[in-house]
Amino acid sequence: QSLHSQGLTYYNEHIYEGTGLEHQSHIFQHDPSDSMTTLRRIPLAPANFFGEGIAYYYIWANDGGDNMRKEHRLIQLTWKNKRGFIYSLNDGGNPKKNDSQSENSSHLKVIREFDYDTVTGEGWGITFLPHTNEFYISDGSHFLSVWDAESLDLKRKIPVKFERKVMVDGELTSESLDVDYINELEFVDFETGGDGTTDRDSGEEGVCSNDDTECNDDTSSPHKQSMRILANVWYQDLIISIHPETGEVERVYDFRDLYPIEQRQKDGADVLNGISLTGAMNGGSEDGVELWI
Repeated sequence: QSLHSQGLTYYNEHIYEGTGLEHQSHIFQHDPSDSMTTLRRIPLAPANFFGEGIAYYYIWANDGGDNMRKEHRLIQLTWKNKRGFIYSLNDGGNPKKNDSQSENSSHLKVIREFDYDTVTGEGWGITFLPHTNEFYISDGSHFLSVWDAESLDLKRKIPVKFERKVMVDGELTSESLDVDYINELEFVDFETGGDGTTDRDSGEEGVCSNDDTECNDDTSSPHKQSMRILANVWYQDLIISIHPETGEVERVYDFRDLYPIEQRQKDGADVLNGISLTGAMNGGSEDGVELWI
């Protein structure tokens, strides 16, 4: 069991967990097929940084010849340090047991650091949208920041709102409420039954020629109606389904019975904190999504 979980992501049949607290923040690589055995444990440096949300993503890069190669990466935010980290996942991430800290492995090596800012000045959750090549970032406010996945530049901010029906002077009317404390994020396409990163389960790098259109994800395509951002709300046992363009909360999932607060108090646990889609959903229905929380 790790400490102070802040985010989850999935790649090549493994769960990656980002944890927080100063001098205790790590990236863990777990094997869910083997009782969540920890395969790697990478400390965040500098040690006084507080780790936050993480996300798997990929880019297309030239291999030095005529081909483009898909490079698999993991991005990590920090809470108040305004510094992010990008790790390589290119060796497939299948270490031999008892050899999880091999110095020769390129897996989970920091390949880039970057500075950023948000509405609150904090980093909370992050998720990757491959069809637009964008990151969505939460910061504890009711806004989602959208970054370009290559330049990491801010493109826009989306307010997240929940509309409810209320009675005013005897008449039923709509009331729009800001949804604060948006935390961990996960992008899902409910039509295809996944998140658009089609080779999450393969661990393969992917190769194509420079003139192959498959090397270039279509970043001009609009969000399909089946695409949503799932988010948990800090200190609430809920996951909300957010429209990625309008920011409207369209559905609320109640997880109070998953890990009741009375049991959490006995176990010394705190709040549900982290979402990850593991491969494809069964049937591609919104009720069939397989999540780690």
